[in-house]
Amino acid sequence: MLKNKLAGNIISLFTLKGAEYIISFITLPYLLRVLGPEKYGAIAFVQVIINYGVLLVDYGFNLTAPRDIARVEASDRPRHFSAIMGAKIAILSIILLIGIVIFSAIQTTIDMYLLVCMLPMLIGNVIFPIWYFQGIQQMKFITVFNIMARIVSVSGIFILVQSREDYLWAAFLQSFTPLLAGIIAMLVLLKQNPSLFCLPSLVDVREKLYDGWDIFISTLFINLYTNSNIFILGLMTNDTVVGYYAAASKLVDAVKGLFSPISNAIFPHVSVLFKESKERAVSFLCSVLRIIGGLSFTISLLVFVFAEQIAGIVMGQGYEESIFILQIISFLPFIIGLSNIFGIQTMVAMGMKRVFSRILMLSALLNFILVFPFVYMWQGIGLAMTVVIVECFVTITMYIALRKNNIVLL
Repeated sequence: MLKNKLAGNIISLFTLKGAEYIISFITLPYLLRVLGPEKYGAIAFVQVIINYGVLLVDYGFNLTAPRDIARVEASDRPRHFSAIMGAKIAILSIILLIGIVIFSAIQTTIDMYLLVCMLPMLIGNVIFPIWYFQGIQQMKFITVFNIMARIVSVSGIFILVQSREDYLWAAFLQSFTPLLAGIIAMLVLLKQNPSLFCLPSLVDVREKLYDGWDIFISTLFINLYTNSNIFILGLMTNDTVVGYYAAASKLVDAVKGLFSPISNAIFPHVSVLFKESKERAVSFLCSVLRIIGGLSFTISLLVFVFAEQIAGIVMGQGYEESIFILQIISFLPFIIGLSNIFGIQTMVAMGMKRVFSRILMLSALLNFILVFPFVYMWQGIGLAMTVVIVECFVTITMYIALRKNNIVLL
């Protein structure tokens, strides 16, 4: 029964990922060509700021919430659902209030219209309970809601984005997808399971915040050496350089995304396995590691070899600077695929959250030691080199930590 449900969830998420790839294959080349490196880079720069907000409202719930929902009885789910939603709404309110105060008090070169256009992404992250559907292992709902929202978003892009001056529409329509998906999800849950929507107790909210703290710190440090890198690149260079790097990074992110359906589907499954039997969980993860490791290495190698051709097809003219960057970061899907199994699927699932956090703290420190001199000397290429070095450090350190705890996955 569990295996059938897991297989169904993986198929659902692969369906979603397949739809996303088809949409990205249509929209990404279009946006890169219509907007050009400068405007595309401006959107990428502001998206980093929004991603900080997303990081805060996530607060680690993307990992702790599916685990909690998967482990509790159905009758107890409304209490957990309302507590998590209450915590996320409270965090969002604080972020918006602080943001209004800060941006009203200081002068900044940030495009405020662009920032406002991308706020739906932040709000959508709060109201779209992906974690709930992961916890009840019903990934098909995530797939259906996302595809519906993306169809609306893509249609709007081709209708309203016709030149570089339409970059605000491009930003809004891309950020609108999670908001629309969240609205649809909430309407469906309200009809199917209205008992989920109840006022949370402060004790439950506080408990969720406390439980998610270690994961939040871990995620914070992950973002310090991912999102912050593009922000630093933008501060030290310009929107055009950011556009070159963001274009290559977007392609690699697409390759990494191939494996996210497996990762998202197996996490609640592995959490249950670790609760029942550590040996069964480790054996299962060894099998997953062989599959993900082999596939990700093969695809990464193909991206490295055919980087010029891929860039030419997807990006078009004007992005020649992105080719070498793409080659440098082409093996990130393989490296991060391994660290995902070592870290999230193993360490987090079996309760090694503090070790996981410390490794990411060290990684963030290493990133900040390297990123400023590397970007100063080599701009986007320097950032690509920094990211690869840090991700290798994360993977190797996690592997060593697991070996010390007598967990051998390789």
